[in-house]
Amino acid sequence: MRKHKWLLLLLVVVMVLSAVLTGCGKSEEPATNGENEEEKKEEKTEKLAAEQILRINWGEEPPDLDPQTTTDQVSMEVLNACMEGLVRLNPDGTVGKGLAESYEKQDTESGGEIWTFKLRDAKWSDGTPITAKDFEDAWFRAIDPEVAAQYSYQLTDTAGIKNADKFFAGEITDRSQVGIKAVDDKTFQVELTRKVPFFLSLTSFTTFIPAQSAAVTNFADTYASAADKMVYSGPYVVSEWNHEQNLNLKKNDNYWDAESVKLQEIKGDMITDSNTFINLYDTDELDVTGVPSDFLEKYKGSSEYGSVAEATTWYIQYNCEDKYIKNLNIRKALSMAIDAKSFVDNVLANGSILADGLTPTLLPGKGGKEFAENRKELLDNKEYTFPTFDAAKAKEYFETGLKELGITAQQFQEHTTFLTGESDTAKKQAAAIQSMWKQNLGIDVKIETVSFKLRIDRYDRKDYTTTFAGWGADYNDPLTFMDLWVTGSGNNTAFWSNAAYDEDIKKAVNGEGDERIDAMLDGEKILAEELPIFPIWYNARNFLTKPYVKDVIRFPVGADLEFKWTYLIEH
Repeated sequence: MRKHKWLLLLLVVVMVLSAVLTGCGKSEEPATNGENEEEKKEEKTEKLAAEQILRINWGEEPPDLDPQTTTDQVSMEVLNACMEGLVRLNPDGTVGKGLAESYEKQDTESGGEIWTFKLRDAKWSDGTPITAKDFEDAWFRAIDPEVAAQYSYQLTDTAGIKNADKFFAGEITDRSQVGIKAVDDKTFQVELTRKVPFFLSLTSFTTFIPAQSAAVTNFADTYASAADKMVYSGPYVVSEWNHEQNLNLKKNDNYWDAESVKLQEIKGDMITDSNTFINLYDTDELDVTGVPSDFLEKYKGSSEYGSVAEATTWYIQYNCEDKYIKNLNIRKALSMAIDAKSFVDNVLANGSILADGLTPTLLPGKGGKEFAENRKELLDNKEYTFPTFDAAKAKEYFETGLKELGITAQQFQEHTTFLTGESDTAKKQAAAIQSMWKQNLGIDVKIETVSFKLRIDRYDRKDYTTTFAGWGADYNDPLTFMDLWVTGSGNNTAFWSNAAYDEDIKKAVNGEGDERIDAMLDGEKILAEELPIFPIWYNARNFLTKPYVKDVIRFPVGADLEFKWTYLIEH
Protein backbone atom coordinates (compact mmCIF):
# COMPACT_ATOMS: atom_id res chain seq x y z
CA MET A 1 0.00 0.00 0.00
CA ARG A 2 1.18 3.34 -0.62
CA LYS A 3 2.64 5.00 2.33
CA HIS A 4 2.33 7.48 -0.76
CA LYS A 5 -0.45 1.96 0.06
CA TRP A 6 2.24 5.37 -0.61
CA LEU A 7 0.65 1.84 1.45
CA LEU A 8 2.59 3.91 -2.60
CA LEU A 9 2.75 3.98 1.45
CA LEU A 10 3.93 8.28 3.25
CA LEU A 11 6.59 9.89 5.34
CA VAL A 12 4.34 12.18 7.30
CA VAL A 13 1.73 9.53 7.97
CA VAL A 14 4.05 6.91 9.33
CA MET A 15 5.90 9.40 11.46
CA VAL A 16 2.65 10.79 12.80
CA LEU A 17 0.73 7.57 13.25
CA SER A 18 3.63 5.17 13.46
CA ALA A 19 6.54 6.93 14.92
CA VAL A 20 5.83 6.44 6.46
CA LEU A 21 3.26 5.96 1.14
CA THR A 22 0.66 3.53 0.97
CA GLY A 23 -0.47 -1.53 0.56
CA CYS A 24 2.63 -2.17 4.95
CA GLY A 25 8.56 -5.42 9.30
CA LYS A 26 5.24 -5.66 11.14
CA SER A 27 5.02 -8.46 13.67
CA GLU A 28 2.94 -11.54 12.97
CA GLU A 29 0.96 -10.94 16.17
CA PRO A 30 -0.54 -7.43 16.17
CA ALA A 31 0.08 -5.38 19.28
CA THR A 32 -2.99 -4.03 21.05
CA ASN A 33 -1.50 -1.56 23.54
CA GLY A 34 1.48 -3.39 24.93
CA GLU A 35 -0.82 -4.87 27.59
CA ASN A 36 0.42 -7.81 29.61
CA GLU A 37 -1.75 -10.65 30.90
CA GLU A 38 -2.15 -9.06 34.34
CA GLU A 39 -3.48 -5.88 32.76
CA LYS A 40 -5.94 -7.92 30.72
CA LYS A 41 -7.19 -9.68 33.86
CA GLU A 42 -7.54 -6.35 35.64
CA GLU A 43 -9.45 -4.96 32.67
CA LYS A 44 -12.26 -7.46 33.33
CA THR A 45 -13.13 -5.68 36.57
CA GLU A 46 -12.94 -2.17 35.14
CA LYS A 47 -15.95 -0.29 33.86
CA LEU A 48 -16.43 1.31 30.48
CA ALA A 49 -16.06 5.07 30.44
CA ALA A 50 -19.39 6.86 30.12
CA GLU A 51 -18.00 8.85 27.18
CA GLN A 52 -16.68 6.58 24.44
CA ILE A 53 -14.84 9.17 22.32
CA LEU A 54 -11.35 8.41 21.02
CA ARG A 55 -9.15 11.35 19.98
CA ILE A 56 -6.48 10.64 17.35
CA ASN A 57 -4.40 12.39 14.71
CA TRP A 58 -4.76 11.25 11.10
CA GLY A 59 -1.76 13.44 10.32
CA GLU A 60 -2.88 14.44 6.83
CA GLU A 61 -5.91 15.04 4.68
CA PRO A 62 -7.03 11.71 3.15
CA PRO A 63 -6.53 12.23 -0.60
CA ASP A 64 -9.08 9.66 -1.83
CA LEU A 65 -11.85 7.87 0.07
CA ASP A 66 -13.11 5.97 -2.95
CA PRO A 67 -12.17 2.37 -2.07
CA GLN A 68 -11.73 1.38 -5.72
CA THR A 69 -9.22 4.13 -6.54
CA THR A 70 -7.44 4.98 -3.29
CA THR A 71 -3.78 4.10 -2.85
CA ASP A 72 -2.59 5.89 0.29
CA GLN A 73 -2.36 4.85 3.91
CA VAL A 74 -4.30 7.76 5.44
CA SER A 75 -7.33 7.08 3.27
CA MET A 76 -7.06 3.36 3.94
CA GLU A 77 -7.09 3.91 7.69
CA VAL A 78 -10.33 5.89 7.38
CA LEU A 79 -11.88 3.40 4.96
CA ASN A 80 -10.96 0.44 7.16
CA ALA A 81 -12.96 2.08 9.93
CA CYS A 82 -16.07 2.90 7.92
CA MET A 83 -16.20 0.21 5.22
CA GLU A 84 -16.04 -3.58 5.12
CA GLY A 85 -15.31 -6.31 2.60
CA LEU A 86 -16.23 -9.96 2.30
CA VAL A 87 -13.99 -10.68 5.28
CA ARG A 88 -12.40 -8.59 8.02
CA LEU A 89 -9.19 -9.43 9.84
CA ASN A 90 -9.49 -10.55 13.45
CA PRO A 91 -7.41 -8.83 16.15
CA ASP A 92 -4.89 -11.66 15.89
CA GLY A 93 -4.51 -11.10 12.14
CA THR A 94 -6.43 -14.19 11.04
CA VAL A 95 -9.32 -13.98 8.59
CA GLY A 96 -12.51 -13.13 10.44
CA LYS A 97 -16.13 -12.27 9.75
CA GLY A 98 -17.11 -9.61 7.25
CA LEU A 99 -20.04 -9.07 4.95
CA ALA A 100 -19.85 -12.70 3.83
CA GLU A 101 -21.71 -14.99 6.19
CA SER A 102 -20.11 -18.06 4.61
CA TYR A 103 -17.96 -19.05 1.65
CA GLU A 104 -16.68 -22.10 -0.16
CA LYS A 105 -14.26 -22.82 -2.98
CA GLN A 106 -14.12 -25.42 -5.72
CA ASP A 107 -11.21 -26.40 -7.93
CA THR A 108 -11.70 -26.01 -11.66
CA GLU A 109 -10.51 -28.47 -14.31
CA SER A 110 -8.13 -25.82 -15.64
CA GLY A 111 -6.30 -25.55 -12.30
CA GLY A 112 -8.10 -22.50 -10.97
CA GLU A 113 -10.68 -21.92 -8.26
CA ILE A 114 -14.27 -20.76 -7.96
CA TRP A 115 -15.12 -18.96 -4.74
CA THR A 116 -18.77 -18.60 -3.76
CA PHE A 117 -19.67 -16.12 -1.03
CA LYS A 118 -23.04 -15.98 0.70
CA LEU A 119 -23.68 -12.47 2.03
CA ARG A 120 -25.25 -11.89 5.42
CA ASP A 121 -28.32 -9.69 5.85
CA ALA A 122 -26.29 -6.51 6.26
CA LYS A 123 -27.31 -2.92 5.56
CA TRP A 124 -25.62 0.19 4.29
CA SER A 125 -25.60 3.16 6.65
CA ASP A 126 -28.65 4.52 4.82
CA GLY A 127 -30.62 1.41 5.74
CA THR A 128 -30.65 -0.23 2.29
CA PRO A 129 -29.48 -3.84 1.83
CA ILE A 130 -25.90 -4.63 0.88
CA THR A 131 -26.11 -6.91 -2.16
CA ALA A 132 -23.87 -9.01 -4.35
CA LYS A 133 -24.49 -6.45 -7.10
CA ASP A 134 -22.66 -3.86 -4.99
CA PHE A 135 -19.63 -6.16 -4.97
CA GLU A 136 -19.90 -6.92 -8.67
CA ASP A 137 -20.13 -3.25 -9.62
CA ALA A 138 -17.26 -2.25 -7.32
CA TRP A 139 -14.91 -4.95 -8.60
CA PHE A 140 -15.72 -4.04 -12.20
CA ARG A 141 -15.03 -0.37 -11.39
CA ALA A 142 -11.61 -1.45 -10.13
CA ILE A 143 -10.79 -2.98 -13.54
CA ASP A 144 -12.63 -0.44 -15.68
CA PRO A 145 -10.07 0.99 -18.15
CA GLU A 146 -11.79 4.38 -17.97
CA VAL A 147 -11.48 4.48 -14.19
CA ALA A 148 -7.82 3.37 -14.54
CA ALA A 149 -7.48 2.40 -10.88
CA GLN A 150 -3.85 2.03 -9.87
CA TYR A 151 -4.68 -1.08 -7.87
CA SER A 152 -6.43 -2.79 -10.78
CA TYR A 153 -3.55 -5.29 -10.89
CA GLN A 154 -4.70 -6.71 -7.56
CA LEU A 155 -7.64 -8.21 -9.43
CA THR A 156 -6.09 -8.77 -12.85
CA ASP A 157 -2.71 -10.17 -11.78
CA THR A 158 -2.41 -10.75 -8.04
CA ALA A 159 -5.77 -12.49 -7.67
CA GLY A 160 -5.81 -13.76 -11.26
CA ILE A 161 -9.54 -13.27 -11.77
CA LYS A 162 -10.65 -14.86 -15.02
CA ASN A 163 -10.42 -12.40 -17.94
CA ALA A 164 -10.07 -9.40 -15.62
CA ASP A 165 -6.84 -8.50 -17.41
CA LYS A 166 -8.56 -8.57 -20.81
CA PHE A 167 -11.41 -6.42 -19.51
CA PHE A 168 -8.95 -3.85 -18.13
CA ALA A 169 -7.04 -3.88 -21.42
CA GLY A 170 -10.27 -3.25 -23.34
CA GLU A 171 -9.95 -6.52 -25.22
CA ILE A 172 -13.38 -7.62 -24.02
CA THR A 173 -16.34 -5.57 -22.84
CA ASP A 174 -18.82 -8.32 -22.03
CA ARG A 175 -18.95 -8.58 -18.23
CA SER A 176 -20.32 -12.10 -18.41
CA GLN A 177 -16.92 -13.29 -19.68
CA VAL A 178 -15.17 -12.07 -16.54
CA GLY A 179 -14.99 -14.19 -13.38
CA ILE A 180 -16.92 -11.67 -11.27
CA LYS A 181 -20.61 -12.42 -10.85
CA ALA A 182 -23.58 -11.55 -8.66
CA VAL A 183 -25.53 -14.80 -8.88
CA ASP A 184 -28.41 -13.32 -6.87
CA ASP A 185 -28.81 -10.61 -4.21
CA LYS A 186 -26.94 -12.64 -1.60
CA THR A 187 -24.58 -14.78 -3.69
CA PHE A 188 -21.31 -13.44 -5.09
CA GLN A 189 -19.05 -15.67 -7.16
CA VAL A 190 -15.43 -15.22 -8.24
CA GLU A 191 -13.48 -17.43 -10.64
CA LEU A 192 -9.69 -17.46 -10.49
CA THR A 193 -7.42 -18.81 -13.22
CA ARG A 194 -5.05 -20.37 -10.67
CA LYS A 195 -4.88 -21.21 -6.99
CA VAL A 196 -4.15 -18.12 -4.90
CA PRO A 197 -3.41 -19.15 -1.29
CA PHE A 198 -3.91 -15.65 0.11
CA PHE A 199 -7.04 -14.79 -1.90
CA LEU A 200 -9.45 -14.86 1.03
CA SER A 201 -7.40 -12.41 3.12
CA LEU A 202 -6.87 -10.30 0.00
CA THR A 203 -10.62 -9.62 -0.12
CA SER A 204 -10.26 -7.62 3.10
CA PHE A 205 -8.00 -5.15 1.27
CA THR A 206 -9.43 -1.75 0.39
CA THR A 207 -9.70 -2.22 -3.39
CA PHE A 208 -11.99 -5.22 -2.85
CA ILE A 209 -14.28 -3.37 -0.42
CA PRO A 210 -17.44 -2.24 -2.23
CA ALA A 211 -18.64 1.30 -2.63
CA GLN A 212 -22.43 1.38 -2.72
CA SER A 213 -23.50 1.18 -6.37
CA ALA A 214 -26.33 3.69 -5.91
CA ALA A 215 -24.03 6.23 -4.20
CA VAL A 216 -21.43 5.99 -6.96
CA THR A 217 -24.14 6.58 -9.55
CA ASN A 218 -25.95 9.35 -7.69
CA PHE A 219 -22.90 11.34 -6.61
CA ALA A 220 -20.93 10.69 -9.81
CA ASP A 221 -17.70 12.75 -9.84
CA THR A 222 -18.37 14.08 -6.34
CA TYR A 223 -18.50 10.62 -4.76
CA ALA A 224 -16.32 10.40 -1.62
CA SER A 225 -15.51 14.12 -1.69
CA ALA A 226 -17.43 14.87 1.52
CA ALA A 227 -18.97 13.07 4.49
CA ASP A 228 -22.46 13.20 2.94
CA LYS A 229 -21.23 12.03 -0.47
CA MET A 230 -20.68 8.45 0.71
CA VAL A 231 -22.67 5.57 2.17
CA TYR A 232 -20.95 3.27 4.64
CA SER A 233 -20.85 -0.45 5.45
CA GLY A 234 -18.38 -0.65 8.35
CA PRO A 235 -18.28 -0.04 12.10
CA TYR A 236 -18.25 3.76 11.70
CA VAL A 237 -19.42 6.51 9.35
CA VAL A 238 -17.71 9.80 8.52
CA SER A 239 -19.75 12.31 10.51
CA GLU A 240 -17.72 15.46 9.85
CA TRP A 241 -14.97 16.30 7.37
CA ASN A 242 -13.40 19.74 7.33
CA HIS A 243 -10.76 19.42 4.67
CA GLU A 244 -7.16 19.86 5.83
CA GLN A 245 -8.40 20.27 9.43
CA ASN A 246 -10.22 17.27 10.85
CA LEU A 247 -12.21 14.15 9.99
CA ASN A 248 -14.50 12.64 12.63
CA LEU A 249 -16.23 9.28 12.74
CA LYS A 250 -19.25 8.08 14.68
CA LYS A 251 -20.64 4.63 15.30
CA ASN A 252 -22.66 3.14 12.44
CA ASP A 253 -25.86 1.90 14.08
CA ASN A 254 -26.76 0.00 10.89
CA TYR A 255 -23.52 -2.02 10.95
CA TRP A 256 -24.32 -5.73 11.12
CA ASP A 257 -22.00 -6.23 14.11
CA ALA A 258 -22.75 -2.94 15.89
CA GLU A 259 -22.94 -4.77 19.23
CA SER A 260 -19.16 -5.31 19.08
CA VAL A 261 -18.48 -1.59 18.55
CA LYS A 262 -18.13 0.31 21.83
CA LEU A 263 -16.75 3.66 20.64
CA GLN A 264 -19.40 6.25 19.88
CA GLU A 265 -17.01 8.65 18.15
CA ILE A 266 -13.48 8.96 16.82
CA LYS A 267 -12.29 12.54 16.54
CA GLY A 268 -9.38 12.84 14.16
CA ASP A 269 -7.16 15.88 13.58
CA MET A 270 -4.76 16.49 10.71
CA ILE A 271 -1.60 17.76 12.39
CA THR A 272 1.82 17.47 10.77
CA ASP A 273 3.95 19.28 13.37
CA SER A 274 5.39 16.78 15.85
CA ASN A 275 5.75 19.28 18.69
CA THR A 276 2.07 20.11 18.37
CA PHE A 277 0.69 16.58 18.43
CA ILE A 278 3.07 15.48 21.19
CA ASN A 279 1.96 18.47 23.26
CA LEU A 280 -1.68 17.56 22.64
CA TYR A 281 -0.98 14.06 23.91
CA ASP A 282 0.81 15.37 26.99
CA THR A 283 -2.09 17.68 27.79
CA ASP A 284 -4.62 14.86 27.40
CA GLU A 285 -6.13 16.21 24.19
CA LEU A 286 -5.05 13.17 22.17
CA ASP A 287 -5.46 9.57 23.33
CA VAL A 288 -3.11 7.92 20.81
CA THR A 289 -0.14 9.28 18.91
CA GLY A 290 3.00 8.28 17.10
CA VAL A 291 6.40 9.11 18.59
CA PRO A 292 8.92 10.84 16.31
CA SER A 293 12.59 10.03 16.94
CA ASP A 294 13.24 13.38 18.67
CA PHE A 295 10.91 12.31 21.49
CA LEU A 296 11.88 8.65 21.89
CA GLU A 297 14.22 9.14 24.82
CA LYS A 298 11.54 11.07 26.67
CA TYR A 299 8.94 8.30 26.42
CA LYS A 300 10.81 4.99 26.10
CA GLY A 301 10.52 4.25 29.78
CA SER A 302 6.84 5.12 29.94
CA SER A 303 4.20 2.42 30.42
CA GLU A 304 2.25 4.23 27.69
CA TYR A 305 5.01 3.65 25.11
CA GLY A 306 4.91 0.79 22.63
CA SER A 307 6.82 -0.22 19.52
CA VAL A 308 6.22 -2.74 16.78
CA ALA A 309 8.11 -3.59 13.62
CA GLU A 310 6.06 -3.39 10.43
CA ALA A 311 6.34 -4.81 6.94
CA THR A 312 7.11 -1.44 5.38
CA THR A 313 10.08 -0.34 3.31
CA TRP A 314 11.19 3.25 2.70
CA TYR A 315 13.36 4.10 -0.26
CA ILE A 316 14.63 6.85 -2.48
CA GLN A 317 12.51 6.69 -5.61
CA TYR A 318 13.80 7.93 -8.96
CA ASN A 319 11.67 9.10 -11.87
CA CYS A 320 13.20 6.86 -14.53
CA GLU A 321 11.56 8.80 -17.35
CA ASP A 322 13.20 12.06 -16.31
CA LYS A 323 15.74 13.24 -18.89
CA TYR A 324 18.63 13.11 -16.41
CA ILE A 325 17.52 10.59 -13.78
CA LYS A 326 16.96 7.93 -16.45
CA ASN A 327 20.76 7.62 -16.66
CA LEU A 328 21.84 4.57 -14.64
CA ASN A 329 25.19 6.04 -13.64
CA ILE A 330 23.40 9.07 -12.20
CA ARG A 331 21.14 6.79 -10.13
CA LYS A 332 24.17 4.82 -8.95
CA ALA A 333 25.89 8.05 -7.93
CA LEU A 334 22.89 9.39 -6.01
CA SER A 335 22.48 6.05 -4.23
CA MET A 336 26.11 5.46 -3.31
CA ALA A 337 26.42 9.03 -2.01
CA ILE A 338 23.90 8.20 0.74
CA ASP A 339 25.26 6.84 4.00
CA ALA A 340 22.15 4.79 4.73
CA LYS A 341 23.47 3.36 8.02
CA SER A 342 24.19 6.81 9.37
CA PHE A 343 20.76 7.94 8.22
CA VAL A 344 19.01 5.08 10.03
CA ASP A 345 21.13 5.36 13.19
CA ASN A 346 21.33 9.13 13.52
CA VAL A 347 18.49 10.72 11.57
CA LEU A 348 15.73 8.18 12.13
CA ALA A 349 17.08 6.90 15.46
CA ASN A 350 13.75 5.15 16.12
CA GLY A 351 14.52 1.44 16.01
CA SER A 352 14.02 1.09 12.27
CA ILE A 353 16.19 -1.48 10.47
CA LEU A 354 18.75 -0.75 7.76
CA ALA A 355 17.36 -2.17 4.51
CA ASP A 356 19.36 -4.63 2.41
CA GLY A 357 16.72 -4.99 -0.30
CA LEU A 358 13.20 -4.03 -1.27
CA THR A 359 11.17 -6.66 0.57
CA PRO A 360 11.21 -6.24 4.37
CA THR A 361 11.32 -8.80 7.13
CA LEU A 362 8.38 -10.98 8.26
CA LEU A 363 7.06 -11.99 4.83
CA PRO A 364 7.28 -15.75 4.07
CA GLY A 365 9.95 -17.24 1.83
CA LYS A 366 11.12 -20.79 1.19
CA GLY A 367 12.51 -23.51 3.45
CA GLY A 368 10.48 -22.29 6.41
CA LYS A 369 12.37 -18.99 6.39
CA GLU A 370 11.40 -15.40 5.74
CA PHE A 371 11.94 -14.04 2.24
CA ALA A 372 14.40 -11.55 3.73
CA GLU A 373 16.41 -14.46 5.17
CA ASN A 374 16.51 -16.12 1.73
CA ARG A 375 17.82 -12.88 0.28
CA LYS A 376 20.40 -12.55 3.08
CA GLU A 377 21.85 -15.92 2.07
CA LEU A 378 22.39 -14.55 -1.45
CA LEU A 379 23.95 -11.40 -0.01
CA ASP A 380 26.29 -13.43 2.20
CA ASN A 381 27.36 -15.40 -0.85
CA LYS A 382 27.95 -12.09 -2.63
CA GLU A 383 25.58 -13.03 -5.43
CA TYR A 384 24.27 -9.48 -5.44
CA THR A 385 23.81 -6.39 -3.32
CA PHE A 386 22.28 -2.95 -3.55
CA PRO A 387 24.97 -0.23 -3.67
CA THR A 388 26.55 0.67 -0.35
CA PHE A 389 27.96 4.01 0.71
CA ASP A 390 31.16 4.92 -1.13
CA ALA A 391 31.69 8.65 -1.67
CA ALA A 392 34.62 8.23 -4.04
CA LYS A 393 32.83 5.77 -6.33
CA ALA A 394 29.67 7.87 -6.18
CA LYS A 395 31.64 10.84 -7.51
CA GLU A 396 33.08 8.70 -10.31
CA TYR A 397 29.65 7.46 -11.35
CA PHE A 398 28.34 11.02 -11.22
CA GLU A 399 31.05 12.35 -13.51
CA THR A 400 30.49 9.46 -15.92
CA GLY A 401 26.75 10.10 -15.95
CA LEU A 402 27.17 13.82 -16.57
CA LYS A 403 29.52 13.06 -19.47
CA GLU A 404 27.04 10.59 -20.98
CA LEU A 405 24.27 13.17 -20.71
CA GLY A 406 26.45 15.99 -22.02
CA ILE A 407 25.64 18.29 -19.11
CA THR A 408 27.42 19.98 -16.23
CA ALA A 409 26.88 19.43 -12.52
CA GLN A 410 25.35 22.91 -12.39
CA GLN A 411 22.78 22.00 -15.03
CA PHE A 412 21.92 18.82 -13.16
CA GLN A 413 21.57 20.74 -9.89
CA GLU A 414 19.26 23.32 -11.43
CA HIS A 415 17.01 20.60 -12.83
CA THR A 416 16.87 18.12 -9.95
CA THR A 417 14.76 18.45 -6.81
CA PHE A 418 13.86 16.27 -3.84
CA LEU A 419 10.11 16.06 -3.27
CA THR A 420 8.90 15.56 0.29
CA GLY A 421 6.14 16.29 2.78
CA GLU A 422 5.32 19.31 4.90
CA SER A 423 5.96 17.89 8.36
CA ASP A 424 9.03 18.83 10.37
CA THR A 425 10.09 15.16 10.35
CA ALA A 426 9.85 14.94 6.55
CA LYS A 427 11.83 18.14 6.16
CA LYS A 428 14.53 16.91 8.55
CA GLN A 429 14.96 13.65 6.66
CA ALA A 430 15.02 15.35 3.26
CA ALA A 431 17.63 17.78 4.55
CA ALA A 432 19.83 14.84 5.56
CA ILE A 433 19.76 13.43 2.01
CA GLN A 434 20.35 16.89 0.58
CA SER A 435 23.40 17.30 2.82
CA MET A 436 24.88 13.93 1.79
CA TRP A 437 24.49 14.73 -1.89
CA LYS A 438 26.09 18.14 -1.36
CA GLN A 439 29.02 16.74 0.59
CA ASN A 440 29.69 13.70 -1.60
CA LEU A 441 28.65 14.88 -5.08
CA GLY A 442 29.07 18.65 -4.78
CA ILE A 443 25.45 19.43 -5.76
CA ASP A 444 22.91 21.40 -3.74
CA VAL A 445 19.58 19.83 -4.68
CA LYS A 446 16.53 21.92 -3.84
CA ILE A 447 13.95 20.42 -1.46
CA GLU A 448 10.31 20.79 -2.50
CA THR A 449 7.76 20.45 0.31
CA VAL A 450 4.15 19.88 -0.71
CA SER A 451 0.99 18.44 0.81
CA PHE A 452 0.39 14.71 0.90
CA LYS A 453 -2.39 14.92 -1.68
CA LEU A 454 -0.33 17.03 -4.07
CA ARG A 455 2.67 14.75 -3.68
CA ILE A 456 0.67 11.73 -4.81
CA ASP A 457 -0.72 13.72 -7.71
CA ARG A 458 2.76 14.74 -8.80
CA TYR A 459 3.98 11.15 -8.65
CA ASP A 460 1.12 10.10 -10.89
CA ARG A 461 1.84 12.92 -13.35
CA LYS A 462 5.58 12.12 -13.45
CA ASP A 463 6.21 15.62 -12.13
CA TYR A 464 9.22 14.97 -9.92
CA THR A 465 12.83 13.84 -10.18
CA THR A 466 13.70 12.26 -6.79
CA THR A 467 11.68 11.61 -3.63
CA PHE A 468 11.23 9.52 -0.52
CA ALA A 469 8.52 6.89 -0.93
CA GLY A 470 7.38 3.95 1.13
CA TRP A 471 5.39 0.78 0.66
CA GLY A 472 3.62 -1.35 3.24
CA ALA A 473 2.50 -4.92 2.66
CA ASP A 474 -1.08 -5.30 1.44
CA TYR A 475 -1.08 -9.04 2.13
CA ASN A 476 1.26 -11.63 3.60
CA ASP A 477 3.43 -12.46 0.59
CA PRO A 478 6.56 -10.83 -0.90
CA LEU A 479 4.67 -10.40 -4.17
CA THR A 480 2.96 -7.39 -2.58
CA PHE A 481 6.30 -5.58 -2.98
CA MET A 482 7.72 -7.25 -6.06
CA ASP A 483 4.82 -6.62 -8.45
CA LEU A 484 5.09 -2.87 -7.87
CA TRP A 485 7.74 -2.47 -10.53
CA VAL A 486 6.20 -4.45 -13.36
CA THR A 487 6.01 -2.41 -16.55
CA GLY A 488 2.83 -0.34 -16.55
CA SER A 489 1.79 -1.32 -13.01
CA GLY A 490 -0.55 1.29 -11.60
CA ASN A 491 1.71 1.90 -8.60
CA ASN A 492 4.98 1.90 -10.55
CA THR A 493 5.52 5.63 -10.17
CA ALA A 494 9.24 5.21 -10.76
CA PHE A 495 8.12 4.57 -14.37
CA TRP A 496 10.82 1.95 -14.78
CA SER A 497 10.56 -0.96 -17.17
CA ASN A 498 12.64 -4.12 -17.51
CA ALA A 499 11.58 -7.14 -19.56
CA ALA A 500 13.59 -9.64 -17.50
CA TYR A 501 12.07 -8.31 -14.29
CA ASP A 502 8.57 -8.55 -15.77
CA GLU A 503 9.25 -12.18 -16.66
CA ASP A 504 10.45 -12.95 -13.12
CA ILE A 505 7.30 -11.52 -11.60
CA LYS A 506 5.17 -13.39 -14.12
CA LYS A 507 6.82 -16.60 -12.90
CA ALA A 508 6.14 -15.58 -9.30
CA VAL A 509 2.49 -14.89 -10.07
CA ASN A 510 1.89 -18.15 -11.89
CA GLY A 511 4.35 -20.42 -10.11
CA GLU A 512 4.22 -22.42 -6.91
CA GLY A 513 6.54 -23.15 -3.99
CA ASP A 514 10.26 -22.46 -4.27
CA GLU A 515 9.98 -21.61 -7.96
CA ARG A 516 8.04 -18.43 -7.29
CA ILE A 517 10.32 -17.39 -4.41
CA ASP A 518 13.41 -17.89 -6.57
CA ALA A 519 11.85 -15.76 -9.30
CA MET A 520 11.27 -12.92 -6.85
CA LEU A 521 14.81 -13.21 -5.50
CA ASP A 522 16.04 -12.87 -9.06
CA GLY A 523 13.82 -9.81 -9.40
CA GLU A 524 15.54 -8.26 -6.37
CA LYS A 525 18.88 -8.74 -8.13
CA ILE A 526 17.61 -6.79 -11.14
CA LEU A 527 16.35 -3.98 -8.90
CA ALA A 528 19.79 -3.81 -7.30
CA GLU A 529 21.41 -3.52 -10.73
CA GLU A 530 18.98 -1.03 -12.28
CA LEU A 531 18.10 1.08 -9.21
CA PRO A 532 14.67 2.52 -9.94
CA ILE A 533 14.65 2.75 -6.14
CA PHE A 534 17.25 2.70 -3.40
CA PRO A 535 15.94 1.00 -0.20
CA ILE A 536 17.06 2.65 3.03
CA TRP A 537 15.05 1.31 5.96
CA TYR A 538 12.37 -1.07 7.22
CA ASN A 539 10.09 0.91 9.44
CA ALA A 540 9.52 0.60 13.18
CA ARG A 541 6.29 2.06 14.52
CA ASN A 542 6.57 3.80 17.87
CA PHE A 543 3.44 4.99 19.63
CA LEU A 544 1.88 6.27 22.82
CA THR A 545 -1.48 5.11 24.10
CA LYS A 546 -3.31 6.40 27.14
CA PRO A 547 -3.81 3.64 29.75
CA TYR A 548 -7.58 3.95 29.55
CA VAL A 549 -7.58 3.14 25.81
CA LYS A 550 -7.96 -0.57 25.07
CA ASP A 551 -7.66 -2.71 21.95
CA VAL A 552 -6.32 -0.36 19.32
CA ILE A 553 -5.19 -3.14 16.98
CA ARG A 554 -2.00 -2.64 14.98
CA PHE A 555 -1.66 -4.99 12.03
CA PRO A 556 1.61 -6.05 10.35
CA VAL A 557 -0.04 -6.27 6.90
CA GLY A 558 -2.83 -4.27 5.23
CA ALA A 559 -4.41 -1.35 7.11
CA ASP A 560 -2.12 -0.39 9.98
CA LEU A 561 -4.82 0.43 12.51
CA GLU A 562 -8.11 -1.19 13.46
CA PHE A 563 -10.63 0.56 15.72
CA LYS A 564 -13.59 -1.82 15.54
CA TRP A 565 -12.87 -3.34 18.96
CA THR A 566 -11.40 -0.24 20.64
CA TYR A 567 -12.97 1.05 23.86
CA LEU A 568 -12.22 3.35 26.79
CA ILE A 569 -12.39 2.45 30.47
CA GLU A 570 -13.18 4.78 33.36
CA HIS A 571 -10.35 7.13 34.18
